[in-house]
Amino acid sequence: MVVESDTRLLRMGELERLSGVPRHTIHQYIRHGLLPPPVKTGKTSAYYHETHLEGLRTIQELKGGSSRLPISYLKRVLQERGTESKVREETPGEGKTDGGAGTKDSRRRQIREAALELFVQKGYGGTRIQDITSRAGVSVGTFYLYYRDKKELFMDAVDEMIRSVVQAIEKEASRDNDPFRKAIRTARFYLDNYSTFSGIINQLRGMMVTENPDALHKYIALHKLIADPIVRELRNAARQGLIRDLDPELLARAVMGIVEFTAIFLSFDRRYDSGKAVAFIVDLLMNGLRR
Repeated sequence: MVVESDTRLLRMGELERLSGVPRHTIHQYIRHGLLPPPVKTGKTSAYYHETHLEGLRTIQELKGGSSRLPISYLKRVLQERGTESKVREETPGEGKTDGGAGTKDSRRRQIREAALELFVQKGYGGTRIQDITSRAGVSVGTFYLYYRDKKELFMDAVDEMIRSVVQAIEKEASRDNDPFRKAIRTARFYLDNYSTFSGIINQLRGMMVTENPDALHKYIALHKLIADPIVRELRNAARQGLIRDLDPELLARAVMGIVEFTAIFLSFDRRYDSGKAVAFIVDLLMNGLRR
């Protein structure tokens, strides 16, 4: 790590106050090469640059509140971060857009896609960071350049899954203008693809049981994004007089519940396919149970 010229110099007390890191820890980081040495102006006088403050904030971010990460590990991560920056600067045009944003986005996506596969296969609890980095073909140090911990990566993976599922559902529904056929296409898509995203949804539910507020907010967002197109089509159908004017929010959730539990049933009972299941659900909703 190289000290850059900076007009603002800091004394140790100010560096402690601004960074929130005690001086004995700062001295330890300097001894082990995580931070550059200070500027000596006398036998007992030393000044620190803004570079030291930025370095301390980076280290705190990497630690993520943990006091157990070894110095050797932090040093390796910081060295890798510096190496990657240098490569991006010295390799013009290689995956670069907006100063390297393309490379960064590509690497993040690489890690996220590997994690999604493993979360589905092994579950959140059974997936280690080392498993993810091995599948993605990156080092553990690179992982920490993009994610604070496994939980942050899981939430990012859920966001990506939500985007892809909603886009696919809306694309499928857009193939038809008739609200009933839209609903049928949407339900069929959900039933056919349930197994690909149900694992992540169920793990998100499991995290909610542990009173994880992030998981709860993410699940609410997922639920709303899937429900919104259904609510919209139900309102259109009611305006056209095709169905009774019922509460579209409640009706959408009722339909989603029927479709989801039907999808679970189809996952272990091969007597029915998605086409038969959707036809049954539509008939049930339109004609009810009464003779």
